[in-house]
Amino acid sequence: MCMQKVKKACQVHVTKPLNKDNKTAEELFATRNEQLHKEAKEWLMRTTENCTLLSVFIATVAFAAAYTVPGGPDQNTGIPILNCKPFFVVFIVADPKSDTQSSQQTADPGAEV
Repeated sequence: MCMQKVKKACQVHVTKPLNKDNKTAEELFATRNEQLHKEAKEWLMRTTENCTLLSVFIATVAFAAAYTVPGGPDQNTGIPILNCKPFFVVFIVADPKSDTQSSQQTADPGAEV
């Protein structure tokens, strides 16, 4: 990816010449940064695993929260006690949004949310 940015910034005659070892700039870049590339891949895999675990946890909590209304229901009518309160409305909007996003992240860890 970095080399692609270099190619865009440089003119053709700067990136195509060969050095004394008969390597192009791209080949030299790949050789010198091979270990860094491996480490970056490993880091990305670990990060993806951790994010997936976190998204499963968030999905579990959001799913459970959807069935547990804050304040509980009125025993006579079944309507939530905190109905029409500002924080209850925030809960009603935020809970499905968090459930949807965490489910999406669990299904596709590489997706941007």
